[in-house]
Amino acid sequence: MDTKTNKHKIALFTDLQEDISCLLKSAISLAHMINGEIEVFTVTKPTAVMEKENQLSAMRSLNREYMLANKRMKDILSPIIKNYGVPVNYSSTFGNIRNEIDRYLHENNPDVIVLGRHKSKHFNTAENRTINFVLSVFKGTVLIVPHDKGLEPGMKIGIGSINCSETLFNGPFTEELFLHAKGAMKSFNIVESSNDLPQTENSLGLKTIQYVFDLNENTVNNLPVYLSKSNIDLLFLDGVNKEKENLSRLLNIYDMVRKSDINLLVTGEKHTHYSFNTTLKIA
Repeated sequence: MDTKTNKHKIALFTDLQEDISCLLKSAISLAHMINGEIEVFTVTKPTAVMEKENQLSAMRSLNREYMLANKRMKDILSPIIKNYGVPVNYSSTFGNIRNEIDRYLHENNPDVIVLGRHKSKHFNTAENRTINFVLSVFKGTVLIVPHDKGLEPGMKIGIGSINCSETLFNGPFTEELFLHAKGAMKSFNIVESSNDLPQTENSLGLKTIQYVFDLNENTVNNLPVYLSKSNIDLLFLDGVNKEKENLSRLLNIYDMVRKSDINLLVTGEKHTHYSFNTTLKIA
């Protein structure tokens, strides 16, 4: 690969409502490992900056908020770029979140999307609806970062996987990421019967430790705690085939692990094919 011209496109989506420094550092860490370039894309709902105003004052409010958002982003990016020496592009818009993500994906076709999440007890938050929306329409790789514990640039990472098939190891960036692994990969498997037991083997030269759990309520409730104590920095989820049945399976697994403080990497296709064919609604 020509490192000067063929960089993987990493898009970080945010509404700038929270501190994004952890998200940025995680995106930079990923960019270092897979030879990527980063663009931050922010979407703000117009109703978030406009009240009951006439058209002229509403446009003034939007223009003022646009300039303030750009200044805030420059203030956030400047020290990050200076500290890590990684250029970060930035664009922003006002509009419906789903429509603007749709437009961005069509126009830019990124290889990886970076999203943030909180440990919310409620699944149906705007943040989780956005994550589910992206997972349902984007066939590339998605990195989901907890707001208080992201990846650190230049550091080795503990790698794990949960209910991943062999296709994981043929996915994009897997080999590059494994080069930065510390220790063995920890493979978690939740099975319904003994017939589903995984085969133990080394993956891409990385020793693998298998953990097998029965599928029951106790496993589902305690899995986030167990994962958080397992010294894993990056947990792979198998998202290579996001057809209807597999998408449902992926979202169920995401629902089980989203309360952990681990970075989640939902694997995707090597060549992104974007398909906006969902009726999933977000705010």
